[in-house]
Amino acid sequence: MKFVPLILWLTACSTQITAQPSPRSSSPNDTLQCFRILQDHSVVFQIYAPQATSVTVIGDFLESYQPLALKKAENGVWSINTGPLQPDLYTYDYRINDVKTFDPKNPASKEGEYGLSNLLFIPGPESDYCAIRDVPHGKLEMVWFSSSAMKNVGRMHVYTPPGYEQMAGPLPVLYLQHGGGDNDASWATAGRANFILDNLIADGKVKPMLIVMPMGHPEPGFHLDPGVAKDPYYNQLFHDIIPYVEMHYRTGKTPDSRAYAGLSMGGLQALNIALFRPDVFAYVLPLSTGYFPEQLKTIREEYGEALKNPAINELKLFWIAMGGQQDIAYQNGLNTLQLLDENGIKYQTADYPAGHTFITWRHNLKEFAPLLFH
Repeated sequence: MKFVPLILWLTACSTQITAQPSPRSSSPNDTLQCFRILQDHSVVFQIYAPQATSVTVIGDFLESYQPLALKKAENGVWSINTGPLQPDLYTYDYRINDVKTFDPKNPASKEGEYGLSNLLFIPGPESDYCAIRDVPHGKLEMVWFSSSAMKNVGRMHVYTPPGYEQMAGPLPVLYLQHGGGDNDASWATAGRANFILDNLIADGKVKPMLIVMPMGHPEPGFHLDPGVAKDPYYNQLFHDIIPYVEMHYRTGKTPDSRAYAGLSMGGLQALNIALFRPDVFAYVLPLSTGYFPEQLKTIREEYGEALKNPAINELKLFWIAMGGQQDIAYQNGLNTLQLLDENGIKYQTADYPAGHTFITWRHNLKEFAPLLFH
């Protein structure tokens, strides 16, 4: 009699373990593709949202950056055809009932400070520069480091070129900075920096180099002040990040072995480095950026002598690129060039007219990487 309850309990457990769930009804979402790329390079976006009352999609594939409204079919699938697009890599976001929604059928994503965006790659000759080609590939790793400047643990992404483990000599380093709404993963996702370098190295267009992609705002928000005193990022960069890289990787340890490029917010950081710490990097490349009017006023009033530093004009390359007149930083960029001209500061300019977007910045990287470390 003692064993009857135990036997009954085991029987009940066995029944629960072997019981199968009821089969669910099939759904159009089971076989739905997140998008379809047609022969003319137009894209059909589609998402299953049977309870939604409105669905829009927005992304840098749109010149006007105005959302497109999708149409709902009877089966609950919403869709729209974009029309022909140039082969490249694009980001996109859905809004369902006015709520930003990640496309659950598409695992390709860009990580940023405010969540994830989806990625769409359209193959073709124009996008070959950032395609995942059958060439030797470097390694991309996520690196956590102790930050004495911030009293916390920081994160960066580091790319080492193909064959790095067998390379004997020190390699140069490109420090590649993201923008205000992004983070240290953005250049390796939407930016495809590692694949762009893989392809350039395979084509014999650049020297092998490391790419270090740090977090550009180690505390919430970001600073717009000119100079390098108020933003704690510079303290972390100079005293934590660069020493960590030069201790843990086989790199050069002089300014001639270092380049710094940044976009938007990172471009402002690049400008500050060029003008106020030209002793650290020999190559400085601000992208899609420029000081705001209030900052220009502060520089003229408080930093006039700093702009006379002859070391600024000893930079091997001071290369300033914009995303055309549709770039939201375009006027700030023009105003900043005027400031440089007033102070006799030498620079080069470039332009890729795709606006304030990673389309521009990827093409910038493709263009300036061959200019580095000569």
